[in-house]
Amino acid sequence: MTTPHPAATDTARRRDPARLTALALALLAVLFVAVNVLVSFTLTAQRVDLTADKLYSLSPATQRVLDAIEEPVTLRLFYSKRLGTQAPGYGIYAERVQDVLREYASLSDGKVILEIYDPTPFTPVEDRAVSFGLQQIPLEGVEGNVFFGLAGSNMTDDVETIPFLQPDREALLEYDLTKMIYALSQGASGKVGLIGSLKIDGDVRMGQTGRPEQVPPMVVAERIREVLDIETLPNDVQKIPDDIAILMVAHPKNLSPRTLFAIDQYILGGGKAAIFVDPYAESQAGPMTGGPMADAPSSTLEPIFEAWGLQMPIDKVVGDRFAARRVGQPNGRDYVSYVPWLLLRGARNLNRESPITAQIDTLAVASAGALSVKDGAAITLTPLVTSSPGSMLIDAKKLMGPVPEPEKLLREYQAGDAYVLAGMVTGTVKTAFPDGRPALADGQDDDPTAVFDTVLTESKGPIQAVVVADSDVLIDRFWVQYREFFGRRVAVPGAGNGDFVANVMDGLTGSSALLDLRGQGSSYRPFEVIEQIKREADRKYQAKEQELRETLAETQTKLDALRDRQASTGGPVALSDEERRQVTEYQRQILRLRNELREVQRSLREDVERLETKVLFANIALMPVLVAIFALALAAWRVRRRSRRSAVEA
Repeated sequence: MTTPHPAATDTARRRDPARLTALALALLAVLFVAVNVLVSFTLTAQRVDLTADKLYSLSPATQRVLDAIEEPVTLRLFYSKRLGTQAPGYGIYAERVQDVLREYASLSDGKVILEIYDPTPFTPVEDRAVSFGLQQIPLEGVEGNVFFGLAGSNMTDDVETIPFLQPDREALLEYDLTKMIYALSQGASGKVGLIGSLKIDGDVRMGQTGRPEQVPPMVVAERIREVLDIETLPNDVQKIPDDIAILMVAHPKNLSPRTLFAIDQYILGGGKAAIFVDPYAESQAGPMTGGPMADAPSSTLEPIFEAWGLQMPIDKVVGDRFAARRVGQPNGRDYVSYVPWLLLRGARNLNRESPITAQIDTLAVASAGALSVKDGAAITLTPLVTSSPGSMLIDAKKLMGPVPEPEKLLREYQAGDAYVLAGMVTGTVKTAFPDGRPALADGQDDDPTAVFDTVLTESKGPIQAVVVADSDVLIDRFWVQYREFFGRRVAVPGAGNGDFVANVMDGLTGSSALLDLRGQGSSYRPFEVIEQIKREADRKYQAKEQELRETLAETQTKLDALRDRQASTGGPVALSDEERRQVTEYQRQILRLRNELREVQRSLREDVERLETKVLFANIALMPVLVAIFALALAAWRVRRRSRRSAVEA
């Protein structure tokens, strides 16, 4: 009997595949831990951004803002570490905020000074955080209040703050920080004159208790104030002040001839304008809209538009089945596309060549009008926002009434063309008042300070005005959701309306510092395929559903006529055998039609549910299944390779 040599035994043991595999896995685990520890200590500010829109990378716009800083800006982060201990989600977000702030300081070449404080109770640091107006949050199980806010200041003691850094706004973090630095380094660059029926900068209204109540400014006003001051002008103003850089006309309803003349002369003299008109202002519509005594909720800027050669029918709104928003049905369960309310997105609806809309992800409009240029007009209308191809014009009267009828609008839908909803108007134009300054309106007093050195009959050069055929684009309820956070209302945008309005102002003032930055943080990321399936399901099944409903109503009417037929004596008439058979048949038809109707309603959700099932499978099960298949295939290949090797050695 031959005894194996010890050296040969050791060599075989060292070549044992199982031992080698275990050793390799152990070394890989040690290497993995070592690399993570090394990276966590040496590369804390380094990130790899794999998001489609690069939401977590500082943009070139931020670098331009940092390069333009002339005097140092100090950012003070007040973060209570106790908050991160008690709520780990905030701790993770706080690390992200600190990393981004350090990157700002690093890229600013010393112009951004970063200070980080941990305010503990009853300390001067806490007092300083309170003096900046940062929000204090009580936390259960923790003594005192906690802070997570940012205060910035410049050399002239101007202060900008973010009272509390909300994780909900993580996608907007770069925008919020860059906006703060821009405001501290550049300040307001002009003044917006606001005129019209829509009081976006707040108002005082009579409340239900009969007392006046303050209405807060809308979110778009806050966005405008990031770079411009706002001055609300009276609706009977007879001359636009000389210090107005941009005139914002919001729903110009029932303006006097003198006021229209003032707007005309301002624009002819080279003034920039952002004009928001509307064939059907949802914000002004009510339950009595459409009644004999009701005032139509429409606005236009005639006769100025007429003089320009720009037209917007005030009796037509744009319907778009492809961009329609889904609204709830009265039953509280089902949803249906409402074609006048649109959520516009992508290159199909937003002009990617204009800096105003290039970075906007989505825009929400409601019952918007269609803009066009008359034949022979000297102006140019550059589209900024358009509806989808296959849109249609809807009579505005169909929207009037206490309850919308989305199903009826879908049934009557007829595909047409794409329509311009917003555009830049340029070109040389003539005055809308060739006979000079109009007379005063009844009851209007003359303003002796409204003096025009020269009454212009033609623009001094090409005008520049952005015209939007929808005033509801400014209204919060169509694009903003509010969340309560310890008594503070936090606005979370669902569309890019605020970015759009702010970009309009930047574009008209010639400032592009924040244009490329806005729009990166929209929280809305729709499932495009699912949305398309929902729209197609509406179109496919709506006609069948209506057909069944009409047949059901007709059958029910026939049945009621047989049941309630009256004799000349006023009493019910006895039914014949044939009529009783008809009653029985009608009852069967009604049951059958109701079953079919339920099947059609169920079919509206089948395609979406199937797709959602596939998406869940792909996200949860598909990858593990693929890994398992790969592992099994690899194991089989290794077994075959070992078998072949053993056969060769034998």
